[in-house]
Amino acid sequence: MPNKNILIGIVDNPDMSYESEISRRKPGLFIFLVDQSRSMSKKISGGTHSKAQEAADAINRQLNEIISRCTKSDGVRPYFDVGVIGYGYKSGDATGLISDQPIPINELESHILRMEKKTEKIDGEDIEIEFPVWFDPVASYDTPMVKGLTIAKQWIDDWVQRNPDSFPPVLINISDGGATDGNPKDVAEQIMEIETSDGKTLIWNCHISEKNEKSVSFPRDESEVPEEKHAREMFEMSSVIPDSMLAIAKEEYQNVDTGARAYVYNANLEDLIRLLDIGTR
Repeated sequence: MPNKNILIGIVDNPDMSYESEISRRKPGLFIFLVDQSRSMSKKISGGTHSKAQEAADAINRQLNEIISRCTKSDGVRPYFDVGVIGYGYKSGDATGLISDQPIPINELESHILRMEKKTEKIDGEDIEIEFPVWFDPVASYDTPMVKGLTIAKQWIDDWVQRNPDSFPPVLINISDGGATDGNPKDVAEQIMEIETSDGKTLIWNCHISEKNEKSVSFPRDESEVPEEKHAREMFEMSSVIPDSMLAIAKEEYQNVDTGARAYVYNANLEDLIRLLDIGTR
C-alpha cells in the first residue's frame, strides 16, 4: 500500500487493498462522466474533431473494449456494470446517456444506437472498422458538474449496497473547465468516502484542452499543477492511484510515483485515450 499519511481523506484504511478479484459474483463498476458544455465544441489538442466528439468517440470505444475483455466462449460475462452521465446538454442539468442507472456489461449491446464505420491506420494501411455508438456528442450550455456528480453519487451508493465486497467503483470525469453550479469538490469528497470492503471509490479526472501545451500527467503534489483555479480544484477531487493500478499507469507514463493522483491536466487526445484505458484496466 502507498504511504498511509499521503492518502488521508481518500484511502486512509490500511486494510483496503484494491485487489478484490472481478467476477460474475463480485462485479466492478465504471461510471463515465462527460462534460457537454458549449466550450466542448472547440477542437481538442492533438485531435481533428471537437472535444465533445473526441470524448464521445473515446468513451464509446472504451465501452466496446470492456465488452471485448468480458467476452468468453459462452458470450459476454457480467464482470462489470457501466453507466455514462452527461452534464450540460441543457442549462443546469445532467442525465444518464445510455440508461437511467448502471447496467451489466452483457446488456450493453442491446442499448447501441447504431454502428458507425471509421477508417483507421493499422500497420501503415487504412482499414475500415465498424464501431458501436451508444451516445452522440453534445456541446450545448453551461457546466453543471455538481449535478452530474450528484447523480453519480446516487448510482454509486445504490450499487455499493448491492455489491459490498466488490472492487470499489471507478468514476472517470472528462471536462474542459470548472463547474458552473457550485463547488464539485464537496460532492467528490463524499463520493470518495463511499466504500466496499476492498477500498473507497476512485475518481479519475481528465482535464482536456484545446491548448497546444505540455500536459501534466498524474501529479503527486498540488505544486506540480498550474496555479489555475479549476486545475487545482480537479487535482484535489482526484483519488490517489492505488498500488494495484499504479503498475498499469507506469506502463504508459514512466514518471508515475507512489502517491500520484488520478488526474491529467491539459490533456490532449492521446492523454484522454490513455487515461480511459488505465482507469478501466
